[in-house]
Amino acid sequence: MIRTVVILLWAGVLAACSPATGGGRDAPTGAVLTLYGDIETVDRGPSQAALEPLFFAYGIEFGSACVFSTASLASLDQHEIRVDFPMGGDERRFSGPLLRDVLAIAGPQGTHLTVTALDGYQRTIPLEQVMAHDVILAIRADGEWLGIGGYGPALLVWPRGTDPDLAGQTDDDWVWGVFAIESVTPDET
Repeated sequence: MIRTVVILLWAGVLAACSPATGGGRDAPTGAVLTLYGDIETVDRGPSQAALEPLFFAYGIEFGSACVFSTASLASLDQHEIRVDFPMGGDERRFSGPLLRDVLAIAGPQGTHLTVTALDGYQRTIPLEQVMAHDVILAIRADGEWLGIGGYGPALLVWPRGTDPDLAGQTDDDWVWGVFAIESVTPDET
């Protein structure tokens, strides 16, 4: 119950700060993505349970991090992928920066990324896999900003329609509602 309330409160705050449509409107400026863990570049201090209940609800704690707003993500080189999502659905036009360009700013040192979505879904993906493909961190779909309540604030989009190595890829690594990415090196025990 507490987790649901936290998600609804967080979604309400972000939705109030986000444009309803992408049209000609500017990108929201508040932080929507936090990269943490084993990274080189940081621009914020530790997580604070009292002020950041969503991090607390998902057990996300860090001493420092690198944060991005939708506007800062939009300022990076934008790439477009036309692909069906969900798999087998209509083809849509997703756009945003390459995930590896976002990661280059934070400088991850781990071997994997644990991507966390607003609904609590987490997926740990080898960094090598992300770097080998033109994965984008989509912030728009069909020209509209991805919003809370939909696939936003960001969605991992893989070029499964044009990259032969990804042909037939399921939606498991297509994390939507992305708000946190941790650079980790999992124990191999």
